[in-house]
Amino acid sequence: MASLIYHAGALGDFITTLPAIARWREERPGERLILLGRPGFAALAAPPFDETWDVDAALFSPLFSDSAQAGPSLREKLGDVTSALLFASPASPLSMTLESLGVKQIVRQDPFPSSVIHVVDYHLSLFSPRDAEAQPIPQILIPELGPGAESSDVVAIHPGSGSAKKNWPLARYIQLAARLGERGERIAWIVGPAEQGLEPPPGADVWVLLPLPMLAARLAWCRLYVGNDSGVTHLAAATGCSTVALFGGSDPRVWAPRGARVNVIDSSSRGLRALSVRDVLPVCEDFLKEK
Repeated sequence: MASLIYHAGALGDFITTLPAIARWREERPGERLILLGRPGFAALAAPPFDETWDVDAALFSPLFSDSAQAGPSLREKLGDVTSALLFASPASPLSMTLESLGVKQIVRQDPFPSSVIHVVDYHLSLFSPRDAEAQPIPQILIPELGPGAESSDVVAIHPGSGSAKKNWPLARYIQLAARLGERGERIAWIVGPAEQGLEPPPGADVWVLLPLPMLAARLAWCRLYVGNDSGVTHLAAATGCSTVALFGGSDPRVWAPRGARVNVIDSSSRGLRALSVRDVLPVCEDFLKEK
C-alpha cells in the first residue's frame, strides 16, 4: 500500500509541512510514502520519501482537471495508493479526482492558515495533540559536505525572498557584511533565482544556485545566517544554524522559521526600511559570541 502527499507550493511552505508529514507517516507504518510535488524539495525531507512524482509532469495533469479523463498509465500509477494528504485549496478538483480513482482516505487542508496560528502548528492541527510536546521543528536531511570539501564556517547572508516587500534594503545588508567583516568574520552571499538585481559587493564569496541539499549542508556548518522571510531562511533554521530572520511584510506569529537557534527581528509595525544596521548587528554579535 502507498500514501500520497500533495504539496506544490514554495520552499518555505513545504518545509513548514514536514512535521505534519512526519506524523502522517507515523500513523501509516509499512506504507510507501509518495510526494506529488517539487522533486527539488523532496530530497530535504527526513526521513526521505519513498518516491517522488513531479507535479508538473504531463502524466498528472488530469488530476487537476474537472473534465480530463485519467488514462491507463495514470490509473496504474495510482493503483496501490489508498490514502492521500493534500495541501490544496477547496477549489482544487484534486480531492474529487483521486476519490473517483479509488483512493479511499483523503485528508485535505488549505495550504495557509486563515487565523493567527503558527503555520507548523496549523498543519499539525490535523492530528491529535500530544501531551507536553516540545515546539515542533521541521526535520530535514542534511548531507555530509564530503571529504576535502571546504568548510562553510562563515556568516551566510541571503538578501532576497519571493517578494520585494519582504526584503531589507540590499545596501544595509552590504553595510552589515562590512561591519561583520571588520570583526574578522568571513561572509558568504547566497544567490538564487529570486536574487536577480540584488548584486553582492564586488569580490564577495557568492554561493550561486546551489542545489538545496548542498546548500543545507553548508548552512549546517555556518556560524550565522541572516536573511528575510524566505524559504532559504526556513531552511537555515531547520539545519540548526543560528538564524537571524528579518520580518517586515508578514506576520512572524504565523511565518517565523522554526529552529533551535532563531531570533526574529520584527519590524512589521515600522516597515523594513525603518530597520537599521544598528538594530541588526547586536543580535548577530550575540549569536557569534556564543560560538
